[in-house]
Amino acid sequence: NMCRFILAVVFLIVGIVLAAFRFPSSHDAWDLKTIVNNLEDSTPDGIELAHVNIIWRHGDRAPTSPMAGEKAPEEFWTFGGGGWGELSPIGMAQHYDLGKKLFSRYANESQFLSETYKAKEVYVHCTDKNRTVVSAMSNLAGMYSRSKAKVGRDYPDAPSWPTFFVPIPVHTEYAGMDHIGDPATPCPRQDDLWKLVVKTDDYKKANGPDAEKVLQYLRDAIGVDNSAITFENVYKIWDNMLVENIWYADNVSEWYPYYTPEVNTQVTNINNMGIDLVNGIIVDKDIDGYDLTVEIPTIRGGPLVNDIMSKARGVLQCRLRDSYNQQNGCQDKDHFFRNLKYHVISGHDTTIGAYLTLLGAKASILPNGGYPPYSAAILTEFFIDNRNGNTDQVFRVIYHYSPDTDFRVITSFVNGCKDDFCPIEVLQNIANKFAPPGGIEKLCNQRISL
Repeated sequence: NMCRFILAVVFLIVGIVLAAFRFPSSHDAWDLKTIVNNLEDSTPDGIELAHVNIIWRHGDRAPTSPMAGEKAPEEFWTFGGGGWGELSPIGMAQHYDLGKKLFSRYANESQFLSETYKAKEVYVHCTDKNRTVVSAMSNLAGMYSRSKAKVGRDYPDAPSWPTFFVPIPVHTEYAGMDHIGDPATPCPRQDDLWKLVVKTDDYKKANGPDAEKVLQYLRDAIGVDNSAITFENVYKIWDNMLVENIWYADNVSEWYPYYTPEVNTQVTNINNMGIDLVNGIIVDKDIDGYDLTVEIPTIRGGPLVNDIMSKARGVLQCRLRDSYNQQNGCQDKDHFFRNLKYHVISGHDTTIGAYLTLLGAKASILPNGGYPPYSAAILTEFFIDNRNGNTDQVFRVIYHYSPDTDFRVITSFVNGCKDDFCPIEVLQNIANKFAPPGGIEKLCNQRISL
């Protein structure tokens, strides 16, 4: 009985902590956001779903590299093939469960997607990281590796083949060129912009005496020089400590006695301020003639939102022609747009952070700063609204914290939106505002004189 009581207390505490993440206490409006677990029940009559984009973060993983004072070297991380940054079985399960929920939402309940995999309906873009590729594979297994799959059509009639397992293709691009999925893709202009960020009052405040005191404490405790732990790289300590507390909880206090809960809170605050600066969320924004709140998001999220809009617009125009007899906007050769329904970007916390920044919603969804947790997802649904006898195009944005939490509508947090369903022109204007002039490759090579 005592064991059961202790377990109950532990689960209660975990539930309180998760609730704090799911429902930001500093934004009472969050509690009023519409829960939309059932697609059909949450979509008014006269609004037809045409296209869905999903951006998700990969699942639980190993640290991506060692931190200063590392006590858990690479050989400690044996799962997922072994090594830094690989997806763990926990991460695989997180995305498998999310895939099941997404299938229930878009296939079982609404029949928007077919109940078995149809190649023309689904397009998945992954960054060139094992953890995002395996997350996508796990998620798609949760969607389509089920009893509806038919042997000889969806998977081979082979005795040793895993029952019902349906392989689904994922597409990726060389890591150094993927500006759509990875905001950290090398870009010389982004490096120049960071040097302008360092001049801002925001940076000087974030990297002021209070932060320096914490950084120096860490340097002294670990025994490293100033360059080993800085405002720019202290995120490594925060991230590695988070992961090691998941996998080596019994060892952490012995390995890192200096890293107390109080220190963790201080490092978290420093890290969160740095994340906002990296994304261009800056009050002192005009430096040397450059508006950092436009320049930085244009690089980090401009290619992403414009890729989303390009596909959504193509699909919508084909749907209007095919279903509403409109003659413009879709050509007979547009087979990709005519059949596409489900566009996925399997990325990172930075990918979601860049998108929320463009939408103007990051501070509302993540009021304490930072990035979303493993397997978090942003769903952007595109509809044709014919409630007034027209064929208006609207969108809805939904946030999904983790596989075991609710879908919540966050459209009203988007700049320019007031309701759950918002005119598509609002999102198109955001995409236009942050479209890289001349293309991202050209923009990245336009250096700033410093």
